[in-house]
Amino acid sequence: MFDLRQFQVLRAIASSGSLAGAARELHYGHPTISYHLGALEAHLGVKLVERGPTGAVLTDVGTMVLEHACAVLDRIDTVEADVEARAKHGVATLRIGAFHSAASRLLPRAVRNAAIGSDVRIELIEAEPLDLVAHVRAGSLHCAVIYDVGGAGARYGADMRAETLFDDPYRVLLPASHPQARAVGPVDIELLADDGWIVSRGSYDPSDQTLFATCQSLGFRPRTVLRTDDYGVVHGFVAAGTAVALVPELALEEGYDVVARPAVQVLGCRSIRFLAPQGTQPALVGRLREELHRAAAIRKTP
Repeated sequence: MFDLRQFQVLRAIASSGSLAGAARELHYGHPTISYHLGALEAHLGVKLVERGPTGAVLTDVGTMVLEHACAVLDRIDTVEADVEARAKHGVATLRIGAFHSAASRLLPRAVRNAAIGSDVRIELIEAEPLDLVAHVRAGSLHCAVIYDVGGAGARYGADMRAETLFDDPYRVLLPASHPQARAVGPVDIELLADDGWIVSRGSYDPSDQTLFATCQSLGFRPRTVLRTDDYGVVHGFVAAGTAVALVPELALEEGYDVVARPAVQVLGCRSIRFLAPQGTQPALVGRLREELHRAAAIRKTP
């Protein structure tokens, strides 16, 4: 059976580069370090550390075991922190994940309403959807607000519950002075073939994929003049007349001299979802889920 001290010793050897360094880091005697390392290697039946005259390095298997050991120790730290917070301060900690637009526009009011009457501490991680799914699955997040396209919500696995909050359509973002901004009705993207475009820095972004696929169907490739993942920067450069952009409706910001229009072409949308593990969840997670669905219903109301 594993002993958490074995994992702590392996982590300390990796960080310090020697058994002596691990002993100093953990305030153990050298024999104690050797004992726990030997017990772990005996239990697994493999050599985890190569010892040399100048120190110690992990074997390939040792490095793999270290990754799992660190995940276990991090999870234990989270449990201890939650128990300590509850015992000392009566504070419940709700760990939420979200992409940036959801974190700034959907969560604040929903979290406030969900937490009314409780002394709750919020820990928020901002990340891309795939990373958030991994955090929820690992247990480091109670829940997350994510997005996907093309019905990907059905592919999260039987251990996850993904509920659709609303569909987030794409909008063409134009400078207010742009000729198409002054026109009436949806924008024909074909008429923007000569404009410069702002796209994301990453290799995969639903907005970019939608833009490139649409432009390809119209016989041209959009001319990229700026790459950024910051929608505030996108709005600023569009307002300055540098370029145009395709952005999700949820990412639209006020205070810029821009116009956001639907397109003549069918662009589809991304689905905004609430993600949590299957099974019984803390009451706060359930209340947050209800508040997010309530906020989504308001968005859907004309």
